[in-house]
Amino acid sequence: MHRWENKTIHIKKRFKLTDDTYILVLREHIDFIPGQFIMIENPMATRKPFILGYFGEDTALAIQVKGKGTRWIVNQSVLKAHYPLGKPFIPPQGKGITIVSPASLTFGCSMFRVYGTDVLLGSRKEILTDIPFTYVIGDSAFADKIREIKGHYDYYVVNGSRGMEKFVYDTVGEGVFVSLEEYMACGIGACKGCAIQTKDGIKHVCTDGPIFRGDEIWF
Repeated sequence: MHRWENKTIHIKKRFKLTDDTYILVLREHIDFIPGQFIMIENPMATRKPFILGYFGEDTALAIQVKGKGTRWIVNQSVLKAHYPLGKPFIPPQGKGITIVSPASLTFGCSMFRVYGTDVLLGSRKEILTDIPFTYVIGDSAFADKIREIKGHYDYYVVNGSRGMEKFVYDTVGEGVFVSLEEYMACGIGACKGCAIQTKDGIKHVCTDGPIFRGDEIWF
């Protein structure tokens, strides 16, 4: 696992993926393994976690604006952060698919780049830029697509809303992995605020995750 570092990051380019989700392309190259995340400082809270990813050849973050903190972050040119954090995700053998919301598209890009998974984006809103993956708009179309791909892959990695993740787990069952990075506060195991009850006892999202098997957390 990489050692985390406090650093300054610079935004090379930003653009809208949907009307409330932005892709921030970083000037810096960050050495990370899919599943690891970054904690970004902002004046409204101590730090906010975002899973690390790519867009094209660049390190990038997908950020949905949900309040003052995320609005502030997407409008900055320079940010303070520490990274990479978390336990890298090493997939099981076989063919996989990464299922993402707009706010985790860059994670899907990293899974495609590093592990060669297929990528499916499910969105409730119009996609405003070209992306190199299959996407569906609306809950009904997403549900139909998940039922269609059930049984076609050896593993399914889901990073989206909790409702999206639970639907995929309930529909597909075995072989589903989900990401819980939004539950973290410090990101380094100090505050213990990200403790969750799992089938195997208490675990901490920032150090034991953020990616867990679905049957670990829904049992």
